[in-house]
Amino acid sequence: MRELFNSPPVYVELGRRSLKVLRDTGGLELPLERGSDGKMTTGSRDRAVAALTAFIGRKSWQPAVRAVCGISAQGVTLRRLTVPAAAKNDFESVLRLQIESEFPLSPDGLAWGWREISSDATKCEVLVAAVRKEVIEDYAALLTAAGLSPEFTVAALARYSLVPVAGGAVVLLEAGTEALELVLFEAGLPVTVRLLPPTGPLEKTVSDLGTRTLFVSGQVTEAVSARLSGLADCRRLDVPAGEGSSATTFALKQLVAADKPILRLQTRTKPARKALHFSFQENRALLTRIAVLLGVLVLLPYAEAILFRPMVARKIAAFKAEKERFAAVVNPELDFLQSFKHNQPPYLDALYVISKSAPPGLHLDSISLNQHGEMSLKASLQNAQMVMDFRSKLIESGFFSTISVEEQTPTPDRQKVNFRMSAQWKPAGARPVQKVELPATGTNQPNPSTP
Repeated sequence: MRELFNSPPVYVELGRRSLKVLRDTGGLELPLERGSDGKMTTGSRDRAVAALTAFIGRKSWQPAVRAVCGISAQGVTLRRLTVPAAAKNDFESVLRLQIESEFPLSPDGLAWGWREISSDATKCEVLVAAVRKEVIEDYAALLTAAGLSPEFTVAALARYSLVPVAGGAVVLLEAGTEALELVLFEAGLPVTVRLLPPTGPLEKTVSDLGTRTLFVSGQVTEAVSARLSGLADCRRLDVPAGEGSSATTFALKQLVAADKPILRLQTRTKPARKALHFSFQENRALLTRIAVLLGVLVLLPYAEAILFRPMVARKIAAFKAEKERFAAVVNPELDFLQSFKHNQPPYLDALYVISKSAPPGLHLDSISLNQHGEMSLKASLQNAQMVMDFRSKLIESGFFSTISVEEQTPTPDRQKVNFRMSAQWKPAGARPVQKVELPATGTNQPNPSTP
């Protein structure tokens, strides 16, 4: 249950050309490609994000995984500063002013962190590490996109924790493919940082640092060891083998496991959702309250049903009584209205059927409708054939049961035929229901019933 909300942290070594990741279940090494401007290419970033996401295996509902990252000393400035003693809440502001006066860039343009060395009533001596903010932001964007919550420190400071000799003067040599990183430590504090190319003046640099114990790590070849033989007491840092395992990642893992302080470089990037660190022992009282609250929430609906059941029953009985009184008043009126609607003669339906069946040129003289379903009309058309067509359409409508032309007389000018027609519409259940269809807007359709 604890691992479900609090995933174990991962340990990352960030180099210019490679990225190494170590966790309890294994490791991962990824190459990094950089453009002419020194920044990671888009393709390299996308491939690294995809590989890291698959390696971490974080679910979408889980918080971001904590990532403790070590960066190389390239571009990092390490200085010991003496700051006047100040209140705890104001110390950061006082140190910020000191950094602004000592460093070439403003604190807003740097990612920086500090660690206290010594202090008294008047002053405090601190070790400050700073690097350009863009360096940290570039790495932070990659790691955040992969679902990690990154914390940054200087890799050399972490590697010093692997030195078996406490105190004294030692030199750490980290051999990479592009550079040799030498850091001189005195009394556990970095004094000098040197970066050399793989074929640089290594012997002279070690000689300038004096006869000291030299601890080497990274890709130290036999040629490098031969160049250092006779110049110093050369020893190799004890680091377990395996993918993703290096002096930096192993040292970071040891520091976190021992809960030792780490100098963290503060970044200005938007922080990802941090990993949830939860202790059941420390939060036992809170968990008890949550359990009690959940129990109350589960039992409350049942308790509410038991307590309010008599009141709800009374309300239901009152509602039923009110419904019966309402029905006693409304039902007779409703039955009357429904009967009236059912028995009402379909005058409008009959007129609608006549208007739909009327041929062009129909001149309507009179029409008579009664409640017994009898219809009689007098009209004129151009010829007898149109009269018969009109009668046929009325029959096809299915609305009338009998239709007869009782009288048909030509006009004196032989231009029209006057006729009288009678019909009987069908009962309510036998005749079709008429659906009025309105003509389309904007069309100019003549009304056949208009004289």
